[in-house]
Amino acid sequence: MKSMKPVSRELFVAMMIYHLTEVKKERVWFGKLVESLQEYMTQNIVSEAIDTLTDWLIIKGEYGPTDNGRAGYLMFIETHDGGDFRIKELYDKYWDRIVGGKYGG
Repeated sequence: MKSMKPVSRELFVAMMIYHLTEVKKERVWFGKLVESLQEYMTQNIVSEAIDTLTDWLIIKGEYGPTDNGRAGYLMFIETHDGGDFRIKELYDKYWDRIVGGKYGG
């Protein structure tokens, strides 16, 4: 597995959700997130990170259509209490250093 240093795996998951939803303007559901993070962590770790981020009020979700039209639980960065600004700051500071330009902008 590739390193996510200097951020925790939970915050890296939040940064990936931010990247996909805010930068690339894509929908994010569990399967897509697991696929996007497969080089960095296992499916179980992604699931645990989502639970933690939800508890911390950093992400939220709602049911809606995935890219193939099937129903899924879509995830977003929570805008309540400035969560989106904190994740954006981490993203701006560490994203390129961690992923090395792999995911583009």
